[in-house]
Amino acid sequence: MHQSLAPYRLWSQRLAGTPLADATAVVRHLGAVQSQEHTTAPWSIARRCGTPPLADVLDQLDAGGVVRTHVLRTTWHHVHVDDLPRVVAATSDRVMGQLLPHVRRQGLEESALAAASEVVVDAVRDAPGCTRDDVAARLDDAGTPFGGDLLAHVVMAAELRGEVAGRRDPGGPHRYRPLDLAPSTAGVDAERAWLAATYARGHGPFTPADLAWWSSLTLTQARRAVADAGLHEVELEGRRLWSPHPQDELDDHRADVPAALLLSQFDELVSCVRDADLRTEVGAGYIATMSGAGLLVLDGRLAGHWNRSVRAGTLTVVVHTGATLSRAHRSSLHHEAAALATFHGLSDVVVSVA
Repeated sequence: MHQSLAPYRLWSQRLAGTPLADATAVVRHLGAVQSQEHTTAPWSIARRCGTPPLADVLDQLDAGGVVRTHVLRTTWHHVHVDDLPRVVAATSDRVMGQLLPHVRRQGLEESALAAASEVVVDAVRDAPGCTRDDVAARLDDAGTPFGGDLLAHVVMAAELRGEVAGRRDPGGPHRYRPLDLAPSTAGVDAERAWLAATYARGHGPFTPADLAWWSSLTLTQARRAVADAGLHEVELEGRRLWSPHPQDELDDHRADVPAALLLSQFDELVSCVRDADLRTEVGAGYIATMSGAGLLVLDGRLAGHWNRSVRAGTLTVVVHTGATLSRAHRSSLHHEAAALATFHGLSDVVVSVA
């Protein structure tokens, strides 16, 4: 993320300024929240709604109608059930297009994938709360055994139908539940426009390429969705971007940039940046930066990573960065780490810099 955009994107992301009401509000505001790393995804959500404890975040997601499923890219996301039919209508064909080459290379054609996904849907309907192992056993019984990546892709195909989803608590398996949601009737173009407007609200200002990466739409489809959404073209530091707010109102939608942020590894803040751009911005430390438990952001710029450990009731956060840390950086880091400790139900915290 270019530093000139930090005041605006941190505001729209609710990583600075007024927090959202609860975990469910965070998911609905952002449209979808990546949850591949299920142990850190709840922190990503909590950080945007006043950092409630982990148990409260999980309860709010469950009670609020948020599910964990595969939408947008071929990875896990938290999505609200009311929004899921719209997201599925907007992106499922594109995600399926990414999925099919993988299963074909493993000898499974589209018709067989569709039939296997039907078995998955029936298995989840018959046994709500089942795990992937339970689904695999049902596929075995049906004479279509799958394992490894192929099993994951078959289950993903069922999720892309919008008929199954689930949840996963840290330390436990993902558990599936059936969904009985009315499919979208608005039409794919209308739902892609809705998706663009939602993305603008929670991630903007942005480029159509940002939206394309996040949603799996083609660049042409993303540009059309932006136009159909009626968004405003704005200019920041010589860059042409799109925003839900016109140019003369942008200053009302910016936040003071925190000196430091401890974010989860796949936080939505970096969903505005395609991999190649992120590599260029971070430089030689890219692999190390993306390999920790979380991302370190200093003055609005990705500047390293962090890891955590717990021993004898004390949370230890180890920060890895090549940047020179000022007194303001260190103070902000201790504030962030203390919030992370409270999130995990701990009172003692130690911050060290590697």
